[in-house]
Amino acid sequence: MAPVVCVHPVSGRAVDYQLLADALDWPGPVLGLSAPEPGGDAREPGYRLTELASRYCDELDLRTPQRLLGWSIGGVLAAELSRIIVARGGVVTFLGALDSRAPQPEMRERPTDRDTLARFFLHQLALTRELVPVAPPPSTRPDDLLAALRALGAADEFGDEAEVERRLQIFMGLIRAFFHHVQRPVPVKLHLFEAAAAHPSHPKPPTLGWDDLAPSIERHEVAGTHFTLLAPHRIEALARTISRHLPR
Repeated sequence: MAPVVCVHPVSGRAVDYQLLADALDWPGPVLGLSAPEPGGDAREPGYRLTELASRYCDELDLRTPQRLLGWSIGGVLAAELSRIIVARGGVVTFLGALDSRAPQPEMRERPTDRDTLARFFLHQLALTRELVPVAPPPSTRPDDLLAALRALGAADEFGDEAEVERRLQIFMGLIRAFFHHVQRPVPVKLHLFEAAAAHPSHPKPPTLGWDDLAPSIERHEVAGTHFTLLAPHRIEALARTISRHLPR
């Protein structure tokens, strides 16, 4: 049985899907793709989503049908991956996006400096853990960021300042790449799992901007906001919804 392939979200970590992978009703393996370390510098995106998707395609066995799933930026990467797989002669039988908004031209005008993105990094960590965000730290140096994570109660997965900086670099690289990505049409049906609740920091246009980018879209409402779809207490229900639509 071919695997379900989960493409990392903005954290760059496939492990974010571990609970979902355990809960899916799927007889085959569930694989995760993690982001490589970013290149570039503070003035550059660090990644290009098309290049990442091409690299991930190199890791897949295209002799078998592909089932792709991604949350947030992971859904955009999964969509780009589906396009590359089909262009290389492969088959995609499932493309699922968990509340993934398609990139829009206006995003290219958004600020992507370190201070702005570091604050967003802390804010998103708080929201995904359903914690109350803390006040911004006095600076975005790794020591101040680690102190803010400790104040938030979210420092358990960050061993030291070096790990904070590494994770921040991945986060910033993916955000910058997402804002600059020009999404081309995907060749397969899109299953769009949309969060039932909106969040002020994540506005929701109709079909999250995918209406002209896929041959067809099947929409499924799931509990939570964009940030809390994968909260442990929602995993079982989310897994049941996804499992119903995975082709056997």
